[in-house]
Amino acid sequence: MRQKIDIDNWERKENYLFFKDFTNPYYTVTSFVDVSNAYAASKQLNIKFSQLAMYASLKAVNEIEPLRYRQIEGKVWLFDSIRLNTAVSLPDHSFISVIVPYKPSLKEFVASIQEQIDLAQKGLGDAYSLDSEKDVVVISVNPWYSFTGMQFQFPKNAGENMPLSIFGKITEENGVKKMPVAMSFHHGFVDGYYVGQYWEKFQQNLDSFYHRVQ
Repeated sequence: MRQKIDIDNWERKENYLFFKDFTNPYYTVTSFVDVSNAYAASKQLNIKFSQLAMYASLKAVNEIEPLRYRQIEGKVWLFDSIRLNTAVSLPDHSFISVIVPYKPSLKEFVASIQEQIDLAQKGLGDAYSLDSEKDVVVISVNPWYSFTGMQFQFPKNAGENMPLSIFGKITEENGVKKMPVAMSFHHGFVDGYYVGQYWEKFQQNLDSFYHRVQ
């Protein structure tokens, strides 16, 4: 479900109108998250760490209203829920993108994403041909290298794109496992305060799974 925003009476009117016609109104923030607890929890729960981490990020996105705004054909919409768009690797090193709905629990999410992975491995589930809605955040998992910055590519009408995110290779220092994460934010919708809220909630969500299994 979604609701149309009355821009004339919207508290973000001035900011949105300023940024809406930028060639690219998105900015990208890269930060390291502590995944020590989450990594341990994934082993105890016998689930893939990448799936746990994507759920923690998706949950944070759904908990913050400005991250659920989307610009579609020049109008602004607020979605009730944001889904995950992610790539599933295939044996020939190509991939298929799938869409996974947000679920109220990690267990339900893992079951849902595994179902989509199974379809993708059979050559089904191409997100870009089956579902072009903008109520998604795109998360890519990159276990091959770490990074301290990331530049995303956006189409010509970048303002109508979806937020993009990438998880990098986990590194360990002094017993602490850290993972670089880059995330793009539409400046017409999201200011620095909400970027900070995203990182805070993402970290809290990662740690929460560990506390539940102790």
